[in-house]
Amino acid sequence: ERYQETIPQTIQQGYLAFEKIGIQNSNKVVAEDSINHIDDRLSLPIVGRTDAHFTTNKVFNAAEQSVAAPFDDHGQSSVLSDLSVVELKTSWSRPGRVRKDGTMSFASAKLPSTPNINHLQQLAFYCFSLRKQMKVSPYLIYLTEGDFIIFTEKNCADLEPQNLKNYYEQLVANCMRKERL
Repeated sequence: ERYQETIPQTIQQGYLAFEKIGIQNSNKVVAEDSINHIDDRLSLPIVGRTDAHFTTNKVFNAAEQSVAAPFDDHGQSSVLSDLSVVELKTSWSRPGRVRKDGTMSFASAKLPSTPNINHLQQLAFYCFSLRKQMKVSPYLIYLTEGDFIIFTEKNCADLEPQNLKNYYEQLVANCMRKERL
């Protein structure tokens, strides 16, 4: 009964988090996309399902030209696609002791101050698998019934490209160990 009461509030926090990252302005949103990635070091593919990923187009003009923004021969603006991968994690209040009146007490759910390593490996896998010719921006979002926190490469060093590569390598090493067993 307690969780039935808090599920709608947690979902609302998810909508607020999506609004904050601007997913509503994206060109294409894909939810529950099945990822089947083959790494040559493994006998079996790594399979996962993204919570969401979306693309946005960034338009650059001649005044904003940089290495990241390609231009045609006439210095006209160019469009660069950016893929964002979102992983959602929820935290729920934990049941406590039974009160004297017979009802259950609950400890409030807490948002983490740093991401969980398993969640980082999972997000690294999605980013590594989905990268094509475009930049991939990771979002790791933790939700509770009353709040949310968004980890990005701007506020969390673990989500910087080189660190994500390291987390992907850790995931592959874990898979190799499991295959040997």
